[in-house]
Amino acid sequence: MATNKKLRLGRGLDGLICNGISAHHGTVQDKREEEVYELPLDRIVPNEKQARKNFDPTSIRELANSIQREGLLQPIVVCPLDDKKFSIVAGERRFRAMQFLGTEKTLARIIHANERDCAIISLIENLQRESLNPVEEAAGFVQLANEYGFTQEQIAQRVGKARATIANSMRLLNLEAEILSILALGKITVGHAKVLLGVDNPSLRIHLLEKILSGDLNIRQTERQANILKSSKPTAMPLTPRELSESLMKIEKQIAQQLAANVSLQHGSTGKIIIEYKGEQELLRIVQSMGIE
Repeated sequence: MATNKKLRLGRGLDGLICNGISAHHGTVQDKREEEVYELPLDRIVPNEKQARKNFDPTSIRELANSIQREGLLQPIVVCPLDDKKFSIVAGERRFRAMQFLGTEKTLARIIHANERDCAIISLIENLQRESLNPVEEAAGFVQLANEYGFTQEQIAQRVGKARATIANSMRLLNLEAEILSILALGKITVGHAKVLLGVDNPSLRIHLLEKILSGDLNIRQTERQANILKSSKPTAMPLTPRELSESLMKIEKQIAQQLAANVSLQHGSTGKIIIEYKGEQELLRIVQSMGIE
């Protein structure tokens, strides 16, 4: 199954394994010591169930340079899939870095568990140790709950976070895909996302997101804008551009071109024209372009 046994380790990951899966969810074999083997990289495959979905190429290159200088300080951890392949439980970044270096083999610690338990261990290990973005983290918690039957309290115990933190994280996935994408890229914070969750109307959430991005709003400013939107009368609520008729969208575009500024036309029984500006100088320019001295 593997070649060139290198050394024996104590129970480094066993604490994670044994604490990570309760008796209710099945127990991974408790081995007193584990063996590290040198495995060909082409026999190792990433775990599709793991929480991390995005890997920064720059970070992988930096890790590869470190491994090239110092060597692989910690073996990756794998589970056997069959007689030929192994699934990564922990260490996909290290695996990708070794691929980047063109290395043919890597040191790997093999743990023996069924496919389901390996998936759970991988999820928990990543949620505990990896720097996931908020969307990946939330998706990992939801996967443990929905796919593997963990309660929020059990998840909290396994990953070392408060139950309220788990609940708030999982709620983030109620946001629209557009907002989640912006959150995953780090263009807004979890604090911004929580404020957006407090706005029930999806159109208003997108409208507020645009305000956050264009105005570089902090959390407190975002909360004020959210309160204004929630207290507005339905007839005065801003509409998204796609809710405007073609003729109104044309008027909005013409005004924006005339003023060389971002313009939002809100049409209802009571309408508004919102002209955005940054700083006093731009305001004076817009005013002058309107013929106001």
